[in-house]
Amino acid sequence: MGTLLLSAAPFALLVFRSVTKNPVYYFFHSPGNVGPLVLRFAVAGIFFYHGTQKALGWFGGAGWQGTIDSWTSTTGLGLPFILASLAMVLELAICLALFFGFFTRLAGLGVVVNMTGALIILGRNTPVFSDLELPLMVWAAGLAIFCLGGGALSIDRGISKNLLPIVG
Repeated sequence: MGTLLLSAAPFALLVFRSVTKNPVYYFFHSPGNVGPLVLRFAVAGIFFYHGTQKALGWFGGAGWQGTIDSWTSTTGLGLPFILASLAMVLELAICLALFFGFFTRLAGLGVVVNMTGALIILGRNTPVFSDLELPLMVWAAGLAIFCLGGGALSIDRGISKNLLPIVG
C-alpha cells in the first residue's frame, strides 16, 4: 500500500502541474486558508470608506461633484473628467470584488494600480514617509491579494473547486 501511494505521488504532481498551466484555472485558484480572506476584508473596508467619501459624500467626504471639481481643476490634480470618474467607480467596484472574493486577482491588481497612483501623487506633494505609510501598506496588501487569490469564503475559490475542469 505504501509503494502504491509513493508511485501515485508523481502522477498527482503531474496533474497539479498541468492544472496550473491553464491560465483560467490560475486566475481563479486560491488557497483555502483565512489569510487572504483577512487581507481582502481589510482592503475592502479601506476602499469602502475612502470610495464612499469620494463618490457619495459619506463619512465627511466631498461627494461626487466635489471630488470631480478637486481632481479636474488645474490647482488640484488636473485629471481629465473621464479619468477622475473612472477612478472613483473602480474604487467602489474593487471594494465589492474584494468583499465577495470575485475576480480577486484582478481586484488586487486594481489596488496596486490605484495605490501606485496615490503614492506618486503624495510623493511629489509631501515626501514625508508618515504620509506614505497607509498607501504603501495597502499597496503591499493588494500585491499579496494579487499573488494569493481570494482564499477562504471567496467566489473565486468556489469557481476553481467546482466549475473548472482539471485540464492541461
